[in-house]
Formats: sequence, C-alpha cells, structure tokens
Amino acid sequence: MKKALDGFERVVDWLEIAINVLIIGVIGLQIITRSIFNLPLKFPEEVATFSLIAMIFVGLPIVERYDSHLRVEFLQEKLGPAGRKVCRIISRVLILLCVAGILAGEAQLFPQIRVLKTHAAGIPYPWLHTVMIVFSVLWGLFAILGLIKEIRKKV
Repeated sequence: MKKALDGFERVVDWLEIAINVLIIGVIGLQIITRSIFNLPLKFPEEVATFSLIAMIFVGLPIVERYDSHLRVEFLQEKLGPAGRKVCRIISRVLILLCVAGILAGEAQLFPQIRVLKTHAAGIPYPWLHTVMIVFSVLWGLFAILGLIKEIRKKV
C-alpha cells in the first residue's frame, strides 16, 4: 500500500510541476505579447485561473496524507494531550464536511455545465470540475484514514 501511495505522490508531484510551468508560461506569454507587441491575449487569464484551481485540488490529498495543513496552534499549545487529540478529530470531521459540501455542490452543478466552455480559451468546464471531484474524493479518503488513525492513537 505504501508503494502505491508513494507512486501516487510522485505522479502528483510531476502534475503539480507541469501545472506550475503552464501557469508561468501563459502568464509570461501574456506579459511578452502585451509589453513588446502591444497585443494582449484573451486566454492566459482563463488558463492560469483554471490551472491554479486544479493545482490546489490536486495537492489536497497529499497535504491530508501528511497532515501538513497550516494551522494556528496557539490554542492547541494551551491544551493537554487529550485536548489536542479532540481538536485534531474535530478538524478532520470539519474537513470531511467540507469535502461533502464540495461533492454535493458538484453533483448539482455538473449536469448544468457539462457542455460549457470558457469564452477565450475554450476550456471545457467539465475538465476542471472532474479534477475537483476526483481529488476531493481522494482528499476525503485520506481524511477518513487520518481520522481513524487519530481516534486509535493513545493519549
């Protein structure tokens, strides 16, 4: 199982790099064409926006796998071990609620956007929403595994 997860993480790492290069490339192209040729392009903003959203969702399962969310630990430092455990359990439950909300929203939205494309770049909306659904499900699975691990952990 660890090998499969490590392989998944390598794929995600390369995907994140590719998305970053794409964002930098289209924004760089926009800067060059606008400043040198005085010819602003219409599609770079759409490509960069969709890519940034995809990059965030693609990375969420890995963040969850290593429990490396950004947190404010001021309150948790004041609590004892049992209090910290309760805070971590509550945060996992809130993450699962967030994932459920995203998936419920996508279930309602997806049928309505299945044929839509962006105006300038012609990016199909279902592409981005499929990425959001797939990686939200993976995020939720890692959150469930983390919740089980946290519940089983002794104080």
